[in-house]
Order: sequence, then C-alpha cells, then structure tokens
Amino acid sequence: MDLQIAELDSNVIGQLLGQKLYSPKGSLLLGMGAEIGDFHYRKIKDVGYRSLYVLQKSHSDVLESTGHVLSEKLRAAAPVALKQIYQKLLSKDKIKVSNAKKELSVLADSLIRDVDIRMSAPPDIVDLKRQSDYIYQHAISVAAYSILMGQSLQYHQLKLFDLALAALLHDFGMIYIDDDILMKPEALSDKEAEEMRKHTVLGFQHLGRNCFIKGLVTIVCLQHHERFDGSGYLKGMVGNEIHEYSQIIAIADVFDAYTSDRPWRRLHTLDEGIAYLKDNAGTLFDEDIVKHFLRFFEM
Repeated sequence: MDLQIAELDSNVIGQLLGQKLYSPKGSLLLGMGAEIGDFHYRKIKDVGYRSLYVLQKSHSDVLESTGHVLSEKLRAAAPVALKQIYQKLLSKDKIKVSNAKKELSVLADSLIRDVDIRMSAPPDIVDLKRQSDYIYQHAISVAAYSILMGQSLQYHQLKLFDLALAALLHDFGMIYIDDDILMKPEALSDKEAEEMRKHTVLGFQHLGRNCFIKGLVTIVCLQHHERFDGSGYLKGMVGNEIHEYSQIIAIADVFDAYTSDRPWRRLHTLDEGIAYLKDNAGTLFDEDIVKHFLRFFEM
C-alpha cells in the first residue's frame, strides 16, 4: 500500500483516502479507501484538517494500516475524552475535578496498554491534526510517544503511569491562551510570544493549586520547553537540572508538533522529524533519550 501526504486542496477530489479521518466529536468522517468527493473535501476542510493521506494504488489493494502508535479506536475517542477531562479540571466543583482525575487515570492506563500491545512494527504514519482541537490530539500523541520512551528506558508501571499523566497534561495551560494567538497564521510578535509562554506557569498553577495533582506530574507543565543546552524557557535550565519526565515529553512534544499541520506552516514528514531529532540530539535534547525514541523507527 503506497500512501502519500497531500495538502488539502481541490486536487484531492477524486482520489482515494489513505487514512481514516474523524470529527472533533470522534465520529468517522470518511473511511480509508473511500473516494474523496466535493462534499467530503468541504467537510474535511471545515473541521480543520490541512493535510490527508491519499492512496496511490487501486481500491482493491486497500489494507488497514498498522504503522501507527495508537489504535484507530483510541485515536478517535481519546481526544474527545481528554477535552471533557480538561473542562472538568477547570470546574470549581470538587466532585467534577475528582471525577476528571479518575477519568484521566483511566485514559492514561488505556494509552499504556494500547501502545504496549501495538508496537510490533515501526510507526510509518502520523496522526493528522484538526486545527479546531489540536491541543487534545497533540496531547494524546505526545503521551503515546512518551510511553514508548518510558518503555524503552524500562520504567516500572507506576513511573510509566506518572509519565503518561504528565504528557496528557503538559499543555493544559494552553486553554488560557487566546485563540487569536493560538490560530495566528504567521509568526507571533514578541508580545504574543511572551503571552504564549505563560501557558507553562498557568497550567502548573491551576493543576497544582486547584486540582491537587502531584508535583512530579505538574512540573512538566513548567519544564517541557526547557532545552538540554539551556536555550529553552522559562529558566534556561541545563542538562539534568530538567526532570527526566520533562526531557522525555519535550522530545515527544517537539516531534509531534514538527510532524503536524499548524496554522502558520504545513507539517513535516516522519523522516524530516526523525532527522530533526538526530540533528539536535546532544544540544536541544538529551542524546541518550533521543536514541531510545528513535529505536522504534528502526525496528
């Protein structure tokens, strides 16, 4: 099966879809192997996709892809569940917050079991993102990639569970950032960039003070933009000053963002994402952790 990433424009009409696409509510928009009609094109565009996979072979050759980190079921349902969890964590109702924490634990456990079961072949496709609910799809992908690294580093189950929780919540503070900044189609101004950086502190403060989530998990909110060579923010931390969970999630965060469509640029391919991590191993990222991640692409 020959898949190719295509920009979502009118040229995709009449081609065969190479990966199932879902709505922000988790319902199937269009199945794999279906011919993309004008109605489908407009619907897919309306929900915020900017790219899609198209098939280069005939419909009779269509097979379900196994080259993804997560199952189809979780890729459809998990972002919806996480969005509901975030909304409950914002509540002043202690019962809603308590329920959200339980649901978050269930989701983390489901991701760990799903990744562990599926990784018999290297990932060869990315999860295409909708701009309208990017934050939730991104968090799910970051959690999956982080779990891979935790497994490779031989984390015991409790440690792997905390890592998954931290990854799911790393960008929680983004819900406080104005959509005009998040969806801006060009580079941010200095003032806007400063506002964007506040998501680290805002997420950390809310989850710790209002939700009483433990510091080993919430510290990642603060540190996931720190870089191994000290070039990151907020504090310019260096090397092992940065918690290992934060180092792992920083790699997953950058890799997933780099291989996702964003309002200001098209996605990069998996190969380009792998090359970016290799080029920056030992500078932006811990070299050993990068090796633990990339080994899954070399199975």
